[in-house]
Formats: sequence, structure tokens, C-alpha cells
Amino acid sequence: MLIGKDNKGKTIGWMETYFSGDRTVTVNASRDVTTVSTRDRRTGKVEMKTFFGKPLMPSDSDDK
Repeated sequence: MLIGKDNKGKTIGWMETYFSGDRTVTVNASRDVTTVSTRDRRTGKVEMKTFFGKPLMPSDSDDK
């Protein structure tokens, strides 16, 4: 997991990539925008969805 921080050290987002035998999934959450991309490793087809609002896993992007 990569954690994104602003100049003051506050966490503003994160990125994580998951792999399986046939798919790669990347989740990127930055402030109020979360993007999930899925790539089929056999065909190369990529699907991407963007969500606006609170991150999917707010505990990972909240500064505690």
C-alpha cells in the first residue's frame, strides 16, 4: 500500500494493487475520489470505475 500525504504530513489518499492468476485490480483513493481499475491479464481488457464521496475504506485514509 502506498500512502499519499500533503506537505503538512496529513494523509490524503492511498493506492493498493491486488493480483490473481487472471486479474490485476488497482484501488486509488485520493481525498473524495476513488478509482478502481481491473485488468484481465489474459486479454489485456481494462475496466475502470470512479466513485465520488468518502473513500471505500475511510479508516485507511483518515489521519488519526
